[in-house]
Amino acid sequence: MQNRNSAQRSLILNIMDGNKSHPTADEIYDEARKQDSHISRGTVYRNLNLLVENGLLLRIPVPGQADHFDSTLSDHYHFYCRECNRVFDVPDFDVEGIKAVEKSLEEQGFESVCHKIVFEGTCPDCCRKNEKSAG
Repeated sequence: MQNRNSAQRSLILNIMDGNKSHPTADEIYDEARKQDSHISRGTVYRNLNLLVENGLLLRIPVPGQADHFDSTLSDHYHFYCRECNRVFDVPDFDVEGIKAVEKSLEEQGFESVCHKIVFEGTCPDCCRKNEKSAG
C-alpha cells in the first residue's frame, strides 16, 4: 500500500470503521469534507480503490447505481433497496447452499476465489411506506 496521503486514508478508514450504512464514495467524500475541508473527491476515490485492493474494505457493486462500501470483511451478503437506494447486511444467511455451488464449480474445474451476492428488491421501511400510500 502506498504511504502517500496516509492521513486521508486513515480518515476514510475511521469513517468506515463500524459503519453499517454501506455508503457510496460520494457519501464518504461528504463525510470526509466535514473533517478535512481540503480533501478532494479524487483522493477519496483513489484511497477507496486502494483500500479495496488491499482487502481493508469491500466494494459492493449495485447494477446501474454507484458502488457502496463496507468495512465488515467477514463473509456476508447484502440487500439493495431499489426504492431508497440503501444497502443492508443480510442477517443469518445460510451459507451451505453457497458452499455447495462453490464445490460444484470446483468439481467442474473452476477455481473460485470469492463471491459477492446482492439481493435486490424493496426494504421493510419502503414496503411499509408503500402500504400506507396504497391504503
